[in-house]
Amino acid sequence: MREEQIEALKQPGTRRRADLFSAVELAVLRFTDLLATYPGSVQQSDLDDLDAHLDADQVYELCLAIATASWTARMSDGLQTPVPE
Repeated sequence: MREEQIEALKQPGTRRRADLFSAVELAVLRFTDLLATYPGSVQQSDLDDLDAHLDADQVYELCLAIATASWTARMSDGLQTPVPE
């Protein structure tokens, strides 16, 4: 990733910039945001956007990675696990 992409991910509203991210990156970012925060809001169109760039195994692995990271974060938050310095 380029430095300006990393910075864009840190700023609200800039992760949708087509001048910084490719179509596949935008689809992955949108899907990640939805699945990690509002899983019930994932629409068929979001999956179609992924399918335009990724094969079925890649979509499955992406979903698994997002779900695992979300689960881990929720467990850590729920147990107030200290973050190592």
